[in-house]
Amino acid sequence: MIKSNWKWAFLLLIGLASIISNAAAQDAAAQSVAPPSAGCTPVLQQPVAPGDIIDLKGPDVPASQQALGINWDYSWTVRKDDAGGEIVATFDTQSISFAVPTTDYAENYYFEMLVTAREASLCINQACMTFPIVTPGECSIDTDAEDQICITDSDEYEYSTADTPSQVNQRWWVFKQGEVPANLEYNGNANSRVGDGSSISIAWDGIAEESGTYVILTGYFGKKSPFVLQGSCQKQVVIVDVPLNTITVT
Repeated sequence: MIKSNWKWAFLLLIGLASIISNAAAQDAAAQSVAPPSAGCTPVLQQPVAPGDIIDLKGPDVPASQQALGINWDYSWTVRKDDAGGEIVATFDTQSISFAVPTTDYAENYYFEMLVTAREASLCINQACMTFPIVTPGECSIDTDAEDQICITDSDEYEYSTADTPSQVNQRWWVFKQGEVPANLEYNGNANSRVGDGSSISIAWDGIAEESGTYVILTGYFGKKSPFVLQGSCQKQVVIVDVPLNTITVT
């Protein structure tokens, strides 16, 4: 009889151990939460130029959650083209900066952010967006002004391009021929800078100190430091000196 009781007790212990083991496995599975599986529809953003910087920031933990002692963890994934593209960068911080390559860049870059409540990992959310990478295109300068202008001419002449593309900054300079810099920089040559945007107006009597050939130069640059040059174009203007007024008796 005693032997039979021990047998039943042993079977009961095995059953209890099995129940505890299953419960522990289910709890572990609940704590290991996969990202949302419904997918994310990316929000299309304004174009970005090659070489420019994309800065993004996740949401702040609201005061109501901070009062509960809740922290949020952030996980970012950057892919070429779309959600199925090659992963090119990952981040685990609230704010990120991604430098678009200057060459061999993708047509689009897809950003996905996952935010998880650290103390309750079932609380997870996501967001995503896509940035098209677009160059500013061809550049040419148009004007109604003549190619030869008198050095004393005080009229203002307009020089313009097509509208500045949204993904770049545009800046203008005037240089004496032979003084055009080999490497054009957005914040360089401040003394020769004459304006920003898609057009400028020039009164040559206030710019040209002497006659000669001058170069009007405009360039497209990325919107954020290091302001990568995206393209440029130029136009030459000849500034003519006033004729002499000497009379020689012969």
